[in-house]
This record gives sequence, C-alpha cells and structure tokens, in this order.
Amino acid sequence: MRSFFIIVNPLARHGQAAKIWEQVQNVLDSRNVDYEAHLTDHVGHTQQFIHLKFSKMSPEKAKNYVVLVVGGDGTLNEALNSIKKEAAIEVPLAFIPVGQNNGFAKGIGLSADPLTALEQVLTATEPVYYDIGEYQETTHNEQGYFLNDFGIGLDAYATSLNANAHKHVRLKKFLLRARLRFLVYLINIFTAFLNQEAFAVTLRIGDKYEFFKHARIVNVANHPYFENGIVLSPAADVNDHQLDLIIADNLGFFKFLLLSIAIYFKKQLKLPYLHHYKDKNIHLIINSLEYGQIDGEEVGSKYYDIFFGSSKYPFWLNIQGVPVAKR
Repeated sequence: MRSFFIIVNPLARHGQAAKIWEQVQNVLDSRNVDYEAHLTDHVGHTQQFIHLKFSKMSPEKAKNYVVLVVGGDGTLNEALNSIKKEAAIEVPLAFIPVGQNNGFAKGIGLSADPLTALEQVLTATEPVYYDIGEYQETTHNEQGYFLNDFGIGLDAYATSLNANAHKHVRLKKFLLRARLRFLVYLINIFTAFLNQEAFAVTLRIGDKYEFFKHARIVNVANHPYFENGIVLSPAADVNDHQLDLIIADNLGFFKFLLLSIAIYFKKQLKLPYLHHYKDKNIHLIINSLEYGQIDGEEVGSKYYDIFFGSSKYPFWLNIQGVPVAKR
C-alpha cells in the first residue's frame, strides 16, 4: 500500500467538506492507512503543500506516494498542475469528489458518494491512466493542464457570473440557500447571452483552417460533463486520447433557446450552427478580449493564441472496485 499525501479543501461544498473529511479520516485510521493530510484555506495553498513535499524528493521515493484530493474540481486541477510543475515524476492522483460539480468524477465513473469513492481509491493496486487536456497560450506565455474543459466566451462568462452569484441579486442568494444552483446557472447563462458579444475565431486542425466571424461559445472538452451535470460535449471521452471542440456560431436568441433544449436532450451535435471537432491537437486564435474558464475556474478576459493537446496521466483509482449499483 502506498502512502497518501492528502490535500483537503474544507471550504468545498459550502463548508460541508470539513465534515466529510472527518468521516474519511475515521475510515483511514480504522484501516491503518499511512497518510499525512493538509487543509487548504486559499487558492495556491495546494501548490505550496506539493512544492514543500515533492520539489526535492527523488523519483524513487516519490514512487511510494499517491496524492489524494478531497475537494472539488478546482482543487483537483491545482493539484494536477502542481505535481506536473514540482514533482520529479507523475505522482498518481486520487480523488474524493466533494465539490459542487465534480465533472471529472462523473466523466470517469467515480462515485459521487465520498465514502464509496474512498473505497474505489483504497481498493486500487496500480495506477490507471486517463486523458487530460494540456494547453500552451503563446500571447501570455502560459501553459497548464485541465481535466474537464477549457471554455472561451459564453460558458466562461456564465462561469464568472456563477462564481460571484453570492454577491448579487436577492433571487440568486435565495436560490443558493435553497441549493438550487442549477437555476442560478440558468439565470447566469441567460444573462451572459444578453451581454456576450460575438467574436471571431480562427481554427487550425492539422493543415486545415476554418474561420468563424460570429462565435459565442468555444469549448474544448476532455469528457462530456459541464457545470451542474450538463452534458455539453456528448461525444467526448476520457479514454479516446483526443479532445472535443464545440463552436457555436451565429447564435441568435431563438437559436440559443433551441440549443438549450437540444442540450437537455443531448441532441446538440445535430444543430447546423454548432460545429463539432475531435482531434488530439487543436489551435485557436481569438483577437478580442474574451472571458475564459478552466475546469470551472474563471481566468479573466484576454486574447488567445492557444494550442491544445491531449496526454495521459496516472490515477490511483479502481472504478470497478465498487458495483455500479452502489456508486
């Protein structure tokens, strides 16, 4: 059994993660699992912990560890990028999903129940590999990795509004308190549509170029699931070693409504104004300031000359270790 280096975000799921961590810790102690745990309290804390633990550790010693994240997609993303930056090897990742969306967990079949997910972690005996997305943005000299998706435009604008929903409008605050986050997201996506202007996109895949003059949504996905369990890219697969790109062009109000209905029934790829591509390497150029989001975390408004690719990463999970009926 490997030793677990555990990162806990106790603030995830509006603070419920702290109580969930107590339950997880009790199971670990009862089974005499070797672990050390660290609780985060701000963005960047995960990287600090991983830097202190792994930056000077030899590859041979690092092979004895698994990084276990108890948190949401944002903490998992930070852990992945920190390991890639700080560790001498690709230390396997494990995950107990206690965030709001948990898109990656849905994408690979990891249980939404924390203790069941823990069982899928503890029954693993070797790493399993899943696809992750990688990007290199040349305008700002930025690079990194994502597990869910990289969005530009409407979905990113809505993500920004969603992240700040608790600061605005009494109705949104009421819906959040009532745990109706999906309705909050619908309000935000509609607000974003009313305020998001169309923008030009240049797409290159291989030697072929395509041009879009009035794009509203640009989303590069590693698996089907978007925010609140919405399936935005139904053809995406974490095991096909490719990324799925969706571009919504010439999206007027009625087309937007039709797209929303089509997404509900997972029929959006049949719409003529929703362009779908699947490839291992994708290059996008956007010469206007547009909102961006990575794994549901807003990254601000910027220009893009960005290259996307797909690679594999080891995860310490045994998805089949728990019957489907119990997940």
